[in-house]
Amino acid sequence: MKDTDLTIQNFLGTHHAAEATELLAERIALIVHKLKFIPDSQRAKVSYLKQDSPLTFQQDTYLDEAIRLAGGIPQSNPQDPNFSPEVLIIIADQSIGTLLSELPTTLSMDFWPETLAVKNNQVFIVHHPEYLRTPSLHPADDVEILAEIIHPGYFVFGRNEDAWMAFDLSA
Repeated sequence: MKDTDLTIQNFLGTHHAAEATELLAERIALIVHKLKFIPDSQRAKVSYLKQDSPLTFQQDTYLDEAIRLAGGIPQSNPQDPNFSPEVLIIIADQSIGTLLSELPTTLSMDFWPETLAVKNNQVFIVHHPEYLRTPSLHPADDVEILAEIIHPGYFVFGRNEDAWMAFDLSA
């Protein structure tokens, strides 16, 4: 068994029956396999905020591991001297209308305007209430959604719009 297989199994845990776990592992392994030739130096640094009004950083081991499996490098500490997210994911728990009205102001303050995520218009909102919130509820979907956001040229699962959307800062 490869180290990647063990990582996937650890991520999935023992909450699912053997067949379901195998199917989930296969879906995630496909992503990991496709990304194995992308060196760490070329993987995007990814930050995520949870919409609590104001948006807040929250350390989440599950999300960090899902980001790694999806080919990103999680960053959740803005005080870290190496903090420089290239992709920003907002996990929306309140109304999209409220978030869309608050987000431009939030991203124009503090350090956000200097991040590559904001400069390069790489801000995404996960608005579906079942994804990226509860560990092990939809682990393969969570990794697929993240892979689609982080590596749009490699993955198209068709989840944009039903589960997530790009937030256009230039509009």
